Amino acid sequence: MSDLEKMVDKFSGFITKEQAERILNANSESNQKATSDQRKSSMTVRELLDNMVLKEKMEPHEILEDDNVVNIKDHIYRIFNPQSVAAKGSASKRRTVMLGLEGSTIALNLRDKMSDFIDINFFERGDMVAVNNALLDSATGELKSTSNTIINKISPTKQHCVTDYSIIKEEARKVDIIGRIIEISPIRHVTRLGSSGQIAVSSCTVTDSVNAIDASFWGSSALITNDLKTNDVVKMEFCDIRMRDGRMQIYVNDDSRVVPGSAFSSRLLGKR
Repeated sequence: MSDLEKMVDKFSGFITKEQAERILNANSESNQKATSDQRKSSMTVRELLDNMVLKEKMEPHEILEDDNVVNIKDHIYRIFNPQSVAAKGSASKRRTVMLGLEGSTIALNLRDKMSDFIDINFFERGDMVAVNNALLDSATGELKSTSNTIINKISPTKQHCVTDYSIIKEEARKVDIIGRIIEISPIRHVTRLGSSGQIAVSSCTVTDSVNAIDASFWGSSALITNDLKTNDVVKMEFCDIRMRDGRMQIYVNDDSRVVPGSAFSSRLLGKR
């Protein structure tokens, strides 16, 4: 029995097929609007991912034109360093911010001013943020910023950040560390074993005002150090602690993020 026949049967034959068809169309439009309104209201990344699964099961005529514009309210899982890309013959900047919690994340791709906005306003891994008017790219399953996209910090991170190096343990993973640079080397380019091409490498020594530890930067993280100098305060997110020649060293690579800023000084010196 078709939906139309079920509708006529539901009303015991007191409505015509034409009337039943109008009711079904009205219900369909109402459901589409409810689905669209849900997407326009703020949702978590988990809810967005669930909606994406539902959308894959929808018929093309059920998907509204503005269904791909979404608002997200969730944590920043991690932030990548900006990347320089060629766009229509001119230099452009691109950055990826991962939103959500471990196991349920989605990439938000930012360009130029929106990319700079993240560093200028000291957004950090773990911050709760509201992202409005982001465009969901159905082909890639990622979010893109547009001229209408707005990012606001709702609450700062409560995630632990190392500012006392005496508590650092060997072989720690995915940690955030703040330090003041007391020595820094220029960038050099090396060839990695088993790979073609060269990669940027640099190193520095940072201090928590009492203890000091060496940091090794690779790839995009090394390129950021080109703008750093002695006495700058820097935050290194999503980095590892490794042993080298019997000493602990901070390892900062393309999966990490390096952001300088005096705004981090109060945390570094607050315990001293």
